[in-house]
Amino acid sequence: MNHLLEVQDLRLNFYTYRGVVQALEGVSFHMAPGEAVGLVGETGCGKSVTARAIMGFIEPPGRIEQGRILLDGRDLLQLKDKALRGIRGREISFIFQEPKKALDPTCTVGAQLMEAATVARGLGKRDAEALAMQTLGQVGLGDAGRVMGSYSFELSGGMAQRVMIAMAVVGGSRLMIADEPTSALDVSIQAQILRLLRRIRREQTSSLLLITHDLGVAAENCDRIIVMYAGRIVESGPVRAIFRSPAHPYTERLLRALPAPGKRRLEAIPGTVPDLVAPPPGCRFSNRCDRATPHCSRERPPSSEIGDGHAVACHHPVIAPVSAAA
Repeated sequence: MNHLLEVQDLRLNFYTYRGVVQALEGVSFHMAPGEAVGLVGETGCGKSVTARAIMGFIEPPGRIEQGRILLDGRDLLQLKDKALRGIRGREISFIFQEPKKALDPTCTVGAQLMEAATVARGLGKRDAEALAMQTLGQVGLGDAGRVMGSYSFELSGGMAQRVMIAMAVVGGSRLMIADEPTSALDVSIQAQILRLLRRIRREQTSSLLLITHDLGVAAENCDRIIVMYAGRIVESGPVRAIFRSPAHPYTERLLRALPAPGKRRLEAIPGTVPDLVAPPPGCRFSNRCDRATPHCSRERPPSSEIGDGHAVACHHPVIAPVSAAA
């Protein structure tokens, strides 16, 4: 099967005054053309760092120690800055979590969209302006002329996020990475933005890597889910398999924490995330897991296939489906 994106054994550290933070350890996954994949997990598990590594946004004190990030077979980690800038916007686009911080407050929306269109597609000023206007309409900003002349601080949160999506769309990229695109928005606007992302993906036949801590959002918008914990991938598989038969105790716990009709109390995950300056040598979830044995804390579990496209990294995986999460 051809893969649009392949991340292979990615290891990334941050060198801090406290010591070396082992932020990513052996992260591997792939995406097919046109596929939507949800990267989920608690805050600090490595979701956004993974996305930023793909985009080439890692700066000191962060450093990629090893691994490969292949886009159509090209290793992005081996490209010079100029070549990587040529890929951003044209082949991979990034939708930031906080759009008002990502947009330049000193330039109008129109100037930024036109620059993105010019860099990604090599258009002249007139064509770039026409494409920018068209794209703003495509993302649901009807008064495109007014939005083109506005600055980011003049926009509402929902409008700013639609502009960020327009920035991602205007270059015609085949892979969109959305980093918590709805976390700063109210519930009604969240739903609108997610519907917009689904429509844009269908229209452009783009792949989508959706970074989120919300399993419900991932289930509604993705084909597959990848569950991360403390810098590692612990489980991955089709949405139906993850929800009906979670195999990793951490995934099971996440699903039990979801609200559901008739559920009076949400189940919290006991314990705390390990310190990644000195993580345990074995399973990083072992100190919070009720299935753990001494072996779990000593030896890292390998990833094993347990079904069609369903893999888990656990010495004692959960076998029985969890009816409350189905």
